[in-house]
Amino acid sequence: MMRLALTGCLLLLPISSPPSPSGGGFPLRLDPRDSFERAVQEFEQAQRILAEQPDRARRLFLQAAQRFESLAASGIRNGRLEYDLGNCYLQAGDVGRAILHYRRAQRLIPGDPMLKENLRLARQRRLTNIEPRRRSAVLHSVFFMHYDLSAPTRMRLLLIFYFLFWAAVIVRLFLPRRVWTVLAVGCAAAAIGMGISLGVSRWSDRHRPDGVVTEMDVVVYKGPGIGYQRQFEQPLQPGVEFTRLGQRGAWWKIELPDGKQGWIEGRSAALVPLEAG
Repeated sequence: MMRLALTGCLLLLPISSPPSPSGGGFPLRLDPRDSFERAVQEFEQAQRILAEQPDRARRLFLQAAQRFESLAASGIRNGRLEYDLGNCYLQAGDVGRAILHYRRAQRLIPGDPMLKENLRLARQRRLTNIEPRRRSAVLHSVFFMHYDLSAPTRMRLLLIFYFLFWAAVIVRLFLPRRVWTVLAVGCAAAAIGMGISLGVSRWSDRHRPDGVVTEMDVVVYKGPGIGYQRQFEQPLQPGVEFTRLGQRGAWWKIELPDGKQGWIEGRSAALVPLEAG
C-alpha cells in the first residue's frame, strides 16, 4: 500500500484571526497545517475504499492533490510535499503529474529509497516508453555525484572542501609535509568539481530544463505550430520525459530521451525545475 511521507514538511506560517463581523477586521489566512491534515485524511480514506469504490477513491486522491498543490503554491518547497503530490496523482491514475512531482522531489531528496521505487513504478505505467541513449546512461554513471546529490548537498560539500583546503594550506605552513599538499590539492579539486556541478545545474535549469508531458495525445510537430507536419506518427502520452531546448511563443522545442526532437504546445507539459517558468 502506498503511503504519504507524513513528515513535518510544513513551515510554521502566521495564522490570522477571522475578520470581525463589523467589517473592520483584517484578511483571513488559511492554516497550512489544517490543509495538510485534511489532505492526509482524504488520501487515507481513498486508500481504504479503493477496492470497493474506485471512482470515489480517485476523486479523493485528486482532492488531496489539490490541497497539496495549494500548499506548494503558497511558497512551501519541500521534497516530502512533492513526494506526497506524486503519490496522490499516481493513485489517481495521473501518471504524467505523478512523474512530474516525483522528479521535483528527486531534486530535493534524491537518495530517498521510497521515492526511487515509486518513480520507477510510475514510469512503468507510461503508455509511451522511450529508451534513453546509451550516452546518457554512461554520463549518469561517470558523474553520479552530479545526478544523485541534490543542489543543497553539493553546496554543503563545496563549503566543506573549501574550508578543508584552507585548513590544509595553513597546517602545511607549519608542517611542510607532502601529505598536506596532497590533501590541499584534493580538496581544491573536489571543491572546484562541486562548483562546476552547481553551475551546470543552474545553467541547465535556465536554458535546457527537463520537463514531463502531462496531457493525453500530445502531437509532436516539425515546427512551432499545427501548420507543420507531424514529427512522429504516434502522439506522446502522459509521463514522457524530455529536455526543453527552446521556446517560441506558446510552443516548446523538446528533445526526447532517445535524442529525437520536435515541437509541442507548452500547455501540454510542465517543467521540472520551478525556477524555469
